[in-house]
Amino acid sequence: MKNQLFDEQFNFVSEKDKEFIIAFNDVMISAGYDNNGIQPYVVFGKYKIEYYKPGTKTKKYIARIYFRDDGIVLRLYFSDIDKHSEYIENAPDYIKQPFVDDSHGCKMPDCKGVITNGKFRYRKTYSISGTPYIKCAEQSFMYYNMDAKNAESYTEPLIKFYPTRKRQNQ
Repeated sequence: MKNQLFDEQFNFVSEKDKEFIIAFNDVMISAGYDNNGIQPYVVFGKYKIEYYKPGTKTKKYIARIYFRDDGIVLRLYFSDIDKHSEYIENAPDYIKQPFVDDSHGCKMPDCKGVITNGKFRYRKTYSISGTPYIKCAEQSFMYYNMDAKNAESYTEPLIKFYPTRKRQNQ
């Protein structure tokens, strides 16, 4: 992937963003996660890298990096946030921010989420430090302007939420 990032088609990606992608990818791979390399994409950017736990029956993506003309976006996916609320409460501000800010709040009854088993499928509901939050799952937990020196910090919540066998056996 490192060599692929330096192909001419990725000249629009800044050196700072390339450094973050390489650092984040290295940490994810060493933690036991995998990806399919850089793939074309059209919704949130020109290209994407999708990370998942290998060895599962169906790939559940836990992180994506979107390549946009104006920079990259790291999107992390979380389930059972309440189960890990103490971790998030104590995380660095730049990790905690998308959990507690006003971005992507679900505006019921305007939410267009699909109801499955009595719950909105595209909503994330949780509490951090006693404050309840409702977010639209399709747009939540996005990070911008990341620094390569903090790449490991972005993987720590994923390791808490989605431990790999490799990590569990260490």
